[in-house]
Amino acid sequence: MNFVFKLLRSAVFLIAAPAIAGIVHPDELLLTNVEQLTFSSMGFEKAGEAYFSPDGQMISFQAVPKGENGYQIYTLDLNSREVRQISRGAQTCTCSCFHPHGDKLIFAASPQDWMTEASGKYQWDLTAYMNIYEANIDGSEAVALTSGAAYHAECAYSPDGEHIVYASNEDGAMNIYVMRCDGSDVQQLTYTDHCYNGGPFFSPDGTKIIFRADRDAPHYLQIYMMDRDGLNLVQLTDNAAVNWAPFWHPSQDVVAYTTSIHSHRNYEIYLLSISTGEFHRVTHHPAFDGLPAFNQEGTKMLWTSKRGEDGSSQIFIADFTLPVDWETKEN
Repeated sequence: MNFVFKLLRSAVFLIAAPAIAGIVHPDELLLTNVEQLTFSSMGFEKAGEAYFSPDGQMISFQAVPKGENGYQIYTLDLNSREVRQISRGAQTCTCSCFHPHGDKLIFAASPQDWMTEASGKYQWDLTAYMNIYEANIDGSEAVALTSGAAYHAECAYSPDGEHIVYASNEDGAMNIYVMRCDGSDVQQLTYTDHCYNGGPFFSPDGTKIIFRADRDAPHYLQIYMMDRDGLNLVQLTDNAAVNWAPFWHPSQDVVAYTTSIHSHRNYEIYLLSISTGEFHRVTHHPAFDGLPAFNQEGTKMLWTSKRGEDGSSQIFIADFTLPVDWETKEN
């Protein structure tokens, strides 16, 4: 299969965001100044999985353009609200992440559909041909870091920018790998052959990796943590729900994640304290809430939600504080 990756160098546009009521829930005490960042009026069927740039002034995200089926990668400047399409020529893309220096980003791209939404549920199709690319933050000079007819995606940089952790089924099963930022020195970290392992992120100090896996029951994902070399595996959640999209709070002791513990049609965001094992609910809206991400200071949170006026998946941002008793423990 020949896949030519093309770039859109000048797709820049500005949209004035309309005001929307009903996006704030009174029980969401950790979130203030909730704001919707993306809208269908921007030309997006849906948008999600957003991450902050190192300086917190920009976000990257994926969105499906109107009339299309696959996700493309975009950036949004939080000050000017300028939106720029980074990817072009791929049928679908996913998993963007800024380099810690802020001058590049990575994402995965494929000529086939990767993620679909059906009957209110999210499902993943692990395509046979998805690879990781690194590009300048304007989308120029994209370079493939992986190759071949396998799934390589769900990628994130280490805090020093020297390594990339990602998920792949290149060995016949979905496992977690790490490579140098130029694609060299690939090392496999997990070795299961009966389940999915994915969605990895390095801890803020680079010593740990958090990820999701359905090791006990198919599709019932739990959150796991291991050393960056794959040793000392610890299971952090153990329930009858789907737990996914874990993301570190910069405190390093706290992880935010998405869970179906209340309903498989109403995912919510929870916090987990690694040191105490305590859980704390963050979102309470009856619509879908998931895919949380923090800025480097831990003062703001991005997430994907259907709480907007038209009920489509879109990106939201809010000021964030840890639970008061957790802040005391942190100090």
